[in-house]
Amino acid sequence: MSDSTSVLNPFILTWNLRNIVEESAILTPKQFCITGTCLGEYPIDAWKQYLLEVPIKLMKKDIVGRTSRVMGVGINNTEWDKRRVILLPRYLQAPDSNIKQLEHVIKHWNDIGLPDDIPCICIAVKCRGFYSDYREVKYVTVLTIWNDSAARIISLDWCEGPLEDCITPEWFIESTPFLTLKDAISKMEKVYENTKRDGSSFSIFTIPLCLGYCLDGEKDQVSKSPWDYRWNYDEYSDFKDNLNLLLYEIQNIFFKDVKECNKDE
Repeated sequence: MSDSTSVLNPFILTWNLRNIVEESAILTPKQFCITGTCLGEYPIDAWKQYLLEVPIKLMKKDIVGRTSRVMGVGINNTEWDKRRVILLPRYLQAPDSNIKQLEHVIKHWNDIGLPDDIPCICIAVKCRGFYSDYREVKYVTVLTIWNDSAARIISLDWCEGPLEDCITPEWFIESTPFLTLKDAISKMEKVYENTKRDGSSFSIFTIPLCLGYCLDGEKDQVSKSPWDYRWNYDEYSDFKDNLNLLLYEIQNIFFKDVKECNKDE
């Protein structure tokens, strides 16, 4: 994977969209399309970027923050493997875009000529709180879904380190193998269920943006991030209700009837 933003050929993209759109379709190239990709990263407010990497052993950790020495002992930083970072799609959409348009793009993903290694839907959830001596801790969980409904969950646990100046974040990344959409959603429904931190608050992020139109948390813009907006919640119950609603909407995109996703195999 490239470490720079890639832009899809706009002529080919527009031509393909026009040729798959039926006469009565609600999608036009100017309203809703994918214009490129960017290196995936976690939506976390920190002093550096944390990439959405799928570690080769499905887990990765680091105890080094802004300093390369802890208690006088030099420690090497854990390196990112950009070849294993998930690329996130960059959607161009009008303010009145909707999930029906997203469904249409996913249905014709291969017809348009979009690479099958790019997920079509990504949602992220974040829990922020505090622990000993009011040091900050953040948990970020990202669900990525591909056009064939394969899914993967990648999570980042981040906390301020043990030094008195609190400048040494310790982080741990873990990824699932590929999951069925049914199994991935089942795991996401339980996220942060048993997380107990002082002053906890929660956020939901969506790619594309139109997925979040069903959410009623406090919405604000995220600067310099592929995650353009987030919905914020002070209460876990409100966060959980909105997350379940979002997961229900996602199931409806891939299954004609949500019951199909939950039926016994």
